[in-house]
Amino acid sequence: MASRPIPPSGRPASGSISIRVSLVVFLLGALSALGGPAFQRSRIAARSAAVEADLRAFAAALQTYAQEKGDWPPGDSTPGALPFGLETRLDAAAWRRPTPIGGRYTWSPNTVQQGERYRAAIVIASDATTAVSTDPVQLTDLDRRLDDGRLDAGKLRLGFRNQPVYVLEH
Repeated sequence: MASRPIPPSGRPASGSISIRVSLVVFLLGALSALGGPAFQRSRIAARSAAVEADLRAFAAALQTYAQEKGDWPPGDSTPGALPFGLETRLDAAAWRRPTPIGGRYTWSPNTVQQGERYRAAIVIASDATTAVSTDPVQLTDLDRRLDDGRLDAGKLRLGFRNQPVYVLEH
Protein backbone atom coordinates (compact mmCIF):
# COMPACT_ATOMS: atom_id res chain seq x y z
CA MET A 1 0.00 0.00 0.00
CA ALA A 2 1.47 3.29 -1.07
CA SER A 3 1.46 6.21 1.32
CA ARG A 4 0.82 9.80 0.33
CA PRO A 5 3.88 11.86 -0.18
CA ILE A 6 4.42 14.50 2.48
CA PRO A 7 5.35 17.91 1.10
CA PRO A 8 8.78 19.19 2.03
CA SER A 9 7.28 21.56 4.61
CA GLY A 10 6.02 18.62 6.75
CA ARG A 11 2.42 19.87 6.57
CA PRO A 12 -0.47 18.23 4.73
CA ALA A 13 -1.27 19.60 1.30
CA SER A 14 -3.55 22.66 1.27
CA GLY A 15 -6.20 20.72 -0.67
CA SER A 16 -6.76 18.33 2.22
CA ILE A 17 -7.11 21.24 4.69
CA SER A 18 -9.79 22.88 2.59
CA ILE A 19 -11.65 19.56 2.36
CA ARG A 20 -11.51 19.20 6.15
CA VAL A 21 -12.71 22.75 6.69
CA SER A 22 -15.52 22.23 4.19
CA LEU A 23 -16.55 19.05 5.98
CA VAL A 24 -16.63 20.82 9.37
CA VAL A 25 -18.70 23.70 7.93
CA PHE A 26 -21.11 21.20 6.34
CA LEU A 27 -21.51 19.29 9.60
CA LEU A 28 -22.12 22.46 11.60
CA GLY A 29 -24.72 23.59 9.06
CA ALA A 30 -26.48 20.23 9.16
CA LEU A 31 -26.57 20.22 12.97
CA SER A 32 -27.94 23.76 13.14
CA ALA A 33 -30.61 22.92 10.53
CA LEU A 34 -31.72 19.96 12.62
CA GLY A 35 -31.51 21.78 15.96
CA GLY A 36 -33.18 25.03 14.87
CA PRO A 37 -36.79 23.80 14.80
CA ALA A 38 -36.36 21.93 18.08
CA PHE A 39 -34.94 25.06 19.69
CA GLN A 40 -37.86 27.14 18.35
CA ARG A 41 -40.40 24.63 19.71
CA SER A 42 -38.78 24.73 23.13
CA ARG A 43 -38.83 28.56 23.14
CA ILE A 44 -42.53 28.56 22.26
CA ALA A 45 -43.28 25.98 24.97
CA ALA A 46 -41.34 27.94 27.60
CA ARG A 47 -43.16 31.19 26.78
CA SER A 48 -46.53 29.45 26.81
CA ALA A 49 -45.81 27.79 30.16
CA ALA A 50 -44.85 31.12 31.74
CA VAL A 51 -47.98 32.90 30.45
CA GLU A 52 -50.15 29.94 31.50
CA ALA A 53 -48.76 30.09 35.05
CA ASP A 54 -49.33 33.85 35.23
CA LEU A 55 -52.89 33.67 33.90
CA ARG A 56 -53.86 30.86 36.26
CA ALA A 57 -52.44 32.71 39.27
CA PHE A 58 -54.07 36.01 38.26
CA ALA A 59 -57.42 34.32 37.58
CA ALA A 60 -57.36 32.65 41.01
CA ALA A 61 -56.66 35.98 42.74
CA LEU A 62 -59.41 37.75 40.78
CA GLN A 63 -61.93 34.97 41.47
CA THR A 64 -61.11 35.02 45.20
CA TYR A 65 -61.65 38.79 45.20
CA ALA A 66 -65.01 38.37 43.42
CA GLN A 67 -66.15 35.70 45.89
CA GLU A 68 -65.21 37.83 48.89
CA LYS A 69 -66.56 41.15 47.58
CA GLY A 70 -69.52 39.86 45.57
CA ASP A 71 -68.33 41.36 42.28
CA TRP A 72 -65.29 41.69 40.08
CA PRO A 73 -62.88 44.54 40.80
CA PRO A 74 -63.21 47.67 38.71
CA GLY A 75 -60.74 48.15 35.89
CA ASP A 76 -59.87 50.69 33.27
CA SER A 77 -58.33 48.36 30.65
CA THR A 78 -54.95 50.11 30.80
CA PRO A 79 -52.19 47.62 29.89
CA GLY A 80 -50.10 46.85 32.98
CA ALA A 81 -52.38 48.73 35.41
CA LEU A 82 -52.90 46.63 38.54
CA PRO A 83 -56.61 45.94 39.17
CA PHE A 84 -58.04 47.95 42.06
CA GLY A 85 -58.03 46.08 45.35
CA LEU A 86 -55.56 43.41 44.23
CA GLU A 87 -52.35 45.11 45.31
CA THR A 88 -51.70 42.45 47.96
CA ARG A 89 -53.31 39.53 46.14
CA LEU A 90 -51.35 39.63 42.88
CA ASP A 91 -47.68 39.53 42.06
CA ALA A 92 -47.60 43.18 41.01
CA ALA A 93 -44.23 42.88 39.28
CA ALA A 94 -45.45 39.96 37.15
CA TRP A 95 -48.65 41.81 36.25
CA ARG A 96 -46.88 45.03 35.24
CA ARG A 97 -43.95 43.61 33.27
CA PRO A 98 -44.20 42.69 29.59
CA THR A 99 -45.51 39.14 29.21
CA PRO A 100 -43.31 36.40 27.76
CA ILE A 101 -45.26 36.73 24.49
CA GLY A 102 -45.16 40.53 24.46
CA GLY A 103 -47.79 43.02 25.52
CA ARG A 104 -48.94 43.50 29.11
CA TYR A 105 -51.66 41.92 31.22
CA THR A 106 -54.80 44.02 31.28
CA TRP A 107 -57.82 43.64 33.55
CA SER A 108 -60.91 44.19 31.38
CA PRO A 109 -64.25 43.78 33.15
CA ASN A 110 -67.36 44.21 30.99
CA THR A 111 -65.37 44.18 27.79
CA VAL A 112 -66.54 43.66 24.23
CA GLN A 113 -64.16 41.58 22.11
CA GLN A 114 -64.91 40.55 18.52
CA GLY A 115 -68.59 41.38 19.05
CA GLU A 116 -68.97 39.38 22.29
CA ARG A 117 -69.34 40.85 25.76
CA TYR A 118 -67.40 39.29 28.62
CA ARG A 119 -68.16 40.13 32.21
CA ALA A 120 -64.57 39.43 33.29
CA ALA A 121 -61.45 38.89 31.18
CA ILE A 122 -57.71 39.26 31.26
CA VAL A 123 -56.44 40.65 27.97
CA ILE A 124 -52.83 40.56 26.85
CA ALA A 125 -52.66 43.94 25.15
CA SER A 126 -49.98 45.76 23.23
CA ASP A 127 -48.82 49.11 24.53
CA ALA A 128 -46.36 51.77 23.39
CA THR A 129 -43.31 49.75 24.46
CA THR A 130 -44.20 46.13 23.66
CA ALA A 131 -46.44 44.44 21.11
CA VAL A 132 -48.16 41.14 21.81
CA SER A 133 -47.21 38.24 19.56
CA THR A 134 -49.45 37.46 16.63
CA ASP A 135 -47.63 34.19 15.91
CA PRO A 136 -50.42 31.62 15.43
CA VAL A 137 -48.14 28.76 16.51
CA GLN A 138 -47.35 30.53 19.79
CA LEU A 139 -50.96 31.50 20.49
CA THR A 140 -52.33 28.05 19.61
CA ASP A 141 -49.75 26.41 21.90
CA LEU A 142 -50.86 28.71 24.72
CA ASP A 143 -54.51 27.90 24.01
CA ARG A 144 -53.80 24.16 24.10
CA ARG A 145 -52.29 24.57 27.57
CA LEU A 146 -55.18 26.63 28.91
CA ASP A 147 -58.12 25.35 26.97
CA ASP A 148 -59.19 23.60 23.79
CA GLY A 149 -56.55 24.62 21.23
CA ARG A 150 -59.06 26.73 19.30
CA LEU A 151 -58.58 30.48 19.39
CA ASP A 152 -62.16 31.14 18.28
CA ALA A 153 -63.85 29.38 21.22
CA GLY A 154 -63.33 28.48 24.86
CA LYS A 155 -61.58 30.41 27.61
CA LEU A 156 -58.70 31.75 25.53
CA ARG A 157 -59.77 33.62 22.42
CA LEU A 158 -58.54 36.27 20.09
CA GLY A 159 -60.13 39.62 20.78
CA PHE A 160 -59.79 43.16 19.46
CA ARG A 161 -56.74 43.45 17.18
CA ASN A 162 -56.23 39.69 17.64
CA GLN A 163 -54.99 40.15 21.19
CA PRO A 164 -55.33 37.10 23.47
CA VAL A 165 -58.33 37.29 25.82
CA TYR A 166 -58.56 34.90 28.79
CA VAL A 167 -62.26 34.81 29.69
CA LEU A 168 -63.16 34.38 33.36
CA GLU A 169 -66.90 35.00 33.01
CA HIS A 170 -69.24 35.50 30.03
